[in-house]
Amino acid sequence: MPAARTLSDRELTVSYFDRQLLHRAGTPDAASAVARLTALQAQYSPSPHLALWARLPGFGHRQLEAALLDGTVVKSTLMRGTLHLVPGEDYGHLAAAWRAQWLKDLRGRHRDSGLDEAALEASLREFAAVPRTAEELRGHTAEASGGRARAADLLHWPRALLPLVHVAPSGHWRAHGKPSMVLWPGALPPEPAGTARLVRRYLAGYGPASRADVAHFAGLRLRQVDAALAELGDPVRYRAEDGRELLDLPDAPPVDVDPGRELPVRLLPKWDAALLSHADRTRMLPAAIQRQVYRAVNGTLLASYLVDGLVAGVWEHACGRGTAVLTLTPLLPHGRRAELVAEGERLLAFLEPEAERREVVFAS
Repeated sequence: MPAARTLSDRELTVSYFDRQLLHRAGTPDAASAVARLTALQAQYSPSPHLALWARLPGFGHRQLEAALLDGTVVKSTLMRGTLHLVPGEDYGHLAAAWRAQWLKDLRGRHRDSGLDEAALEASLREFAAVPRTAEELRGHTAEASGGRARAADLLHWPRALLPLVHVAPSGHWRAHGKPSMVLWPGALPPEPAGTARLVRRYLAGYGPASRADVAHFAGLRLRQVDAALAELGDPVRYRAEDGRELLDLPDAPPVDVDPGRELPVRLLPKWDAALLSHADRTRMLPAAIQRQVYRAVNGTLLASYLVDGLVAGVWEHACGRGTAVLTLTPLLPHGRRAELVAEGERLLAFLEPEAERREVVFAS
């Protein structure tokens, strides 16, 4: 077997920029873009909309809302127990992949509780056939389990036992409040087919990647990832500059990019998947500023901006008295400020279309 080709850090950054649709070269619709990105973190309702705005020319938030309404995009708690938007066609597979790990954890915490899991699932399945709030699901779980479910797990049990999806307007632009969830009507595929679909989607959007990267994104143990990789066939193998083995899909085209190519500036939202989806985040987030952008204590990833494919600073915006202001805070020395101002003005037009005045400023 020939030695695996070594990819430079710059080749990985340029290739990743394209895989993440940040080149804006094509015109996929919102649902197709979500499928390419596998999953968009959705704890903060504007973030998925802003992630698509950064990638799709002419994106409007109603495009994503329409996909949520017709089921081509689904919002649910999935990998790592986190809210995501995912393709409707993939939801059952992603739910099956995460369910195995979640149930194992729950069963471990309730090993001696005497909880009748089959009876609880049957009761919840009937109860969740119509939309229910989180509080209603907690209350029903407490009653149906005969008080045997731990208080901290009253919502975890229905999410793990059943495929529950959010009901509109959850996932819509700036929609807040208490969402309702309902039983997804499809059947979950058996394992390892579910995890294999998850891994295939991940490598298509985030590869080449290490086994540890896949496990980090999926929130799964390496042995479950390895079983899924075996389902995909013989992967393409590369080496990173630091010697890590990187895997890609067997049918993926070879990484062929110009490492000297200059990449356009981009503004990314909080929790953008491009920055969160590898165990080693240096593909786009320089190690020197990781702690300033990602707050590990509470898991917050700040809204940031890219200069030539790498995070160079963070941004925030405020709107009051008819004036919208976007503040860019550099964390590393960089140029291209005029390009950032133009992109910032475009972002403010999306964020605050009714503002009478918009201004982009750099913090000192």
